[in-house]
Amino acid sequence: MIELQNVSKRYGETQALKDVSFSVQKGEIIGFVGPNGAGKSTAMKIITTYTAPSAGRVSVGGFDVVDHPLEVRKQIGYLPERVPLYEDMLVAEYLEFIGEARHLNGQFKSRFDWVVDACGLETVLKRKIGVLSKGYRQRTCLAQALIHDPDVLILDEPTSGLDPLQIIGIRNLIKDLAHSKTIILSTHILSEVATIADRILVINQGRLVGNGSFDELVSSLMDRGSVYISAEAGKTAFDKAVKAIPAVEEIVHDSGLKRGVVGAHIYFDPKANILPALNETVRSAGWNVLALQQERLSLEESFIRLTQSMPEAVIDQPVQEEGRAS
Repeated sequence: MIELQNVSKRYGETQALKDVSFSVQKGEIIGFVGPNGAGKSTAMKIITTYTAPSAGRVSVGGFDVVDHPLEVRKQIGYLPERVPLYEDMLVAEYLEFIGEARHLNGQFKSRFDWVVDACGLETVLKRKIGVLSKGYRQRTCLAQALIHDPDVLILDEPTSGLDPLQIIGIRNLIKDLAHSKTIILSTHILSEVATIADRILVINQGRLVGNGSFDELVSSLMDRGSVYISAEAGKTAFDKAVKAIPAVEEIVHDSGLKRGVVGAHIYFDPKANILPALNETVRSAGWNVLALQQERLSLEESFIRLTQSMPEAVIDQPVQEEGRAS
């Protein structure tokens, strides 16, 4: 549905994107994450035809974003990072204006009713946009992105400014829409990405540094596997039995536990699965297990490792651009 091939973008001497390639299939929800200034918004602007790539090719639904921008725009609903709204218009007037611009004609009434309900705008239809709270402004802009029932949604920080209940509503709406639409979602809320996205693209200093499900990305970052266990056992016997398990590399004990209880982090080769062997060891030894869980990186630790996985970018010398606008 969406394809980027070796895409680069320069703003003068600044390299915003460098040789980025990825594809998105119909019905996928893609989470786009990275630090501020990493290039996320630039990639979204290129996909939506707001700006053109300096090099490489981008297509949406088979149409090139430079050669056929109008065909691309027909397929896309776009919620930009900075919401463009006409503050003197009533919410209802604004949605009517967008409907006319999208040539909805006879379909307008049904689409209008649907987005008003989906985005929770019933109580503010007769209010001027300029007096709305940030959350209602965000929902109004989301409504304009959805009103023409696009095949592709590009959402840059869609839950910004919303309260917790509104965030849950928007998340559920995005999940429902994914059955029939392709969605690219940019956010700084890591739990949001892990909850919503089928796949995560991590961009850092203009380069794509991660591409996969959250679990796949976390697994790729783990230097070694880790299991925590707490059991009623003697420390010496515990260490001897656990160290006999193949692939176990290190045991780090908790301190301050009551006598007769061992708590330990067991580290092992990340390619191995020691749980079956550990369960058999526990059964054979007759230990009473108080806790047992496989440990993983936190969302924050994963984000930091992913975005530090590339060395600091070096700005290249200007290149001659052929056939593409800057």
